[in-house]
Amino acid sequence: MHPNYLNNTIMAYITQKKVNGSIYYYAEQRVWKNGKSTREWQKYLGSIEKIISAAEQQVPNIEHSIIFEHGNVAAYLSLAEELSIEHIIDSLLPKRQQGISIGRYLLIAAINRGVHSVSKNSMWNWYEQTMLFHYWNNVKMKHLSSQRFWDNMDLIPESKISDLWVEIIRNTVEVKKIDLSKICYDGTNYYTFISSFNSRNTIAKNGKNKQGRKDLRQINYALFCSQEDHIPLYFDVYEGNRHDSPEFKKIIEEFGQCFKTKVNPEKNLTVIFDKGNNAKENIDKLEANKLHYIGSIKLNQVKAFETTSNNDTRLVNCTNPLLKDYKVFRDTQQVFGRDMTVLLIYNPNLYDSQLKTVLNDINKSIEALSALKQNLQDRMDGLITKGKKPTETGTKNKVQTILKRQYMKQLIQVEYTIINNLPMINYNIEESKLTEIKDKTLGKKIIFTDNHHWKTEDIIVAYNNQAVIENLFKETKNRNYSTWWPQYHFTDQKVKVHGLYCTITLLLRSLIGRELRLKNIKLSMERLHDQLGGIKQVVNVFSKYNKHKQKSSNMTKMNEIQSKLFKIFNMKKYMTN
Repeated sequence: MHPNYLNNTIMAYITQKKVNGSIYYYAEQRVWKNGKSTREWQKYLGSIEKIISAAEQQVPNIEHSIIFEHGNVAAYLSLAEELSIEHIIDSLLPKRQQGISIGRYLLIAAINRGVHSVSKNSMWNWYEQTMLFHYWNNVKMKHLSSQRFWDNMDLIPESKISDLWVEIIRNTVEVKKIDLSKICYDGTNYYTFISSFNSRNTIAKNGKNKQGRKDLRQINYALFCSQEDHIPLYFDVYEGNRHDSPEFKKIIEEFGQCFKTKVNPEKNLTVIFDKGNNAKENIDKLEANKLHYIGSIKLNQVKAFETTSNNDTRLVNCTNPLLKDYKVFRDTQQVFGRDMTVLLIYNPNLYDSQLKTVLNDINKSIEALSALKQNLQDRMDGLITKGKKPTETGTKNKVQTILKRQYMKQLIQVEYTIINNLPMINYNIEESKLTEIKDKTLGKKIIFTDNHHWKTEDIIVAYNNQAVIENLFKETKNRNYSTWWPQYHFTDQKVKVHGLYCTITLLLRSLIGRELRLKNIKLSMERLHDQLGGIKQVVNVFSKYNKHKQKSSNMTKMNEIQSKLFKIFNMKKYMTN
């Protein structure tokens, strides 16, 4: 036989090996090299039963399948791991190697708040239906009982909450390069079901509740967030009856010290806030902490603007597309004892909205006055004889209540007469006053700032974007993906810890939105929540085979948007092996 023939010959074999009394088969390929037979590769085939099963195209029977929540949880977890949130918490709050760490408890709570808020009693039921069940397989049912959760929350001193958050946000700003040039501030409140007789809680108080639940004790929540991407930067949980302005003064000091010394000492920060926080002391505090500011004031606080007509030639049209049909007059005026750059703004959309409100209030007031006048006339005519006889003082009080809406006392003139010891009223609309209000008041707003070098339209856009924080608060109260509710904690310390992990949820949720913006993917928060919620992991568990169970994992079919989200948040790494 020719030597070259032997050198080019390829031979494939099936061989067997005996392991622990059982025979297993292998396929291998050998080639002749330099006159010797050399193995080129070997592949394990398994037992004879497995080979026959494969030849007959049989697969093991599926004993059962488990569907896990994957998309939402993986998106939150991906960012939390990138920011080392669990590690940061554990480094500041170490505990004995017993159960799971405090950092993991808080992260589980934060992720739950972003995906499907449940009480601590229901935490395990939610947890075991998510990919966390197999990703963190050291977390057992006993760890997620309500008692264990509360025990670990007790290990977080109130004095440490601010330190934990500052370290988390310092790292976030560094890793994600967050834009801190414009910062919005506002506050909201959340009603609770804390009993009035609960003396262990001092921050839940009765106050003006924004959800209309004045019958319940409430908790106030203040927040600084970046204007771009709405990243929460600093927060405070405080007494439900404390007014906005005193809280602003207090939190400015904390925020200023935090960001100027620990987070970003070199940045020029501009804080944007609404009229509810106006006070000279607050402006003093902002300047003392080297914070710039943009705010708004009432028209009557700048006398030079109080009588300016909507048609004043000093009002110049804006060119920015975001300020379509706006007019503005820029000046320098004394506000809160210092020279400020002040902008008088006329917004036709605001004008239309305010005019509709005024006309609607006029109609309601006239309707109520007409009913009152008729009632008095019926008393005069003897048609009404029962009940308390009306008095002039009582009638005037009723009129004042009817005219309590803005501008009504100026726009509706009421005259009183006494006939046969009974008060009577007549009224008319002051048309000239309505014309004056339409021309000199409606549609106007005054903005002030110490950023004298900023362009006029940049100041307006920055102030208008302050509304982003209101949208953030609405999300925290959305019943479909709320972060704050349900809240069943009844002591000051636990309520504040609750505020901590809810703010971590806001941080992760805002960063999810930021990732999409950077990828030019436009989805509302509600639609994003739905798309992520549709990404499920299916784990098939096969019947016993070779003395052990086998598993396979795959994802449910994804649409194009879900496939992009799956890749952006690296969700493959969270699949069961």
